Amino acid sequence: MPMQIEPIPRWVAVLTVLMLICALYLDGAITSRMPADGTTFGDFHHLLRALGYLPTWLFVGLLLILSGKSGHYRARSSAALAIVATATLSGLSAEILKVIVRRPDPGIGPLGSWTPVMLEGGWWNPEWWNGADLCFPSGHAAVAWGAAIAISRRWLGTAPVMLLLAAGCAAGRVETRGHYVSDVIASLLVALIVSFLVEKRIRRFPEKAPRGAQESDLHPDTAA
Repeated sequence: MPMQIEPIPRWVAVLTVLMLICALYLDGAITSRMPADGTTFGDFHHLLRALGYLPTWLFVGLLLILSGKSGHYRARSSAALAIVATATLSGLSAEILKVIVRRPDPGIGPLGSWTPVMLEGGWWNPEWWNGADLCFPSGHAAVAWGAAIAISRRWLGTAPVMLLLAAGCAAGRVETRGHYVSDVIASLLVALIVSFLVEKRIRRFPEKAPRGAQESDLHPDTAA
């Protein structure tokens, strides 16, 4: 039997949209209360930020594939693919939206501003595609949310820890004034949509046991 993938409850998507709407009105007020630019943060802050760094999840996926018995390879590969694909596509989607929306970072212009950052030459200017000074949505937060959701949907018991860690990564981006609250909540919405599409695609390729392997080899927890 294939690994069970938990559905995303509708209330999660609805709650995320409501939080995004609220955050849009609170962006400036919240950011103004964050530590000043140049503040030094500790190791735990940097640990959480690493969850939004895509290579982190590439290594996690590789470790997942290489761990355990050879008979579990297909199940582990499917899980690794979901984690890496969801994190990658969530981050990529966020970066694409960032250069389309063109919302300036908190350090540029008035707090909470939505005035697009325009460049001479528009789309033809190579710098147009550089999202370094743009913030909506957050690429780091999208990667962290995407990986956390993919893991949580396969191992439901990990959901509280994984989502809390991803929230910590998102909060860190706001704390350093790199993003607004609405940026990181929008990243969560992006990750939810990407996870839905990725899992829908992966389900078309059911896990099959290698030749000569027992079903219990793929899922030892179902063995008698």
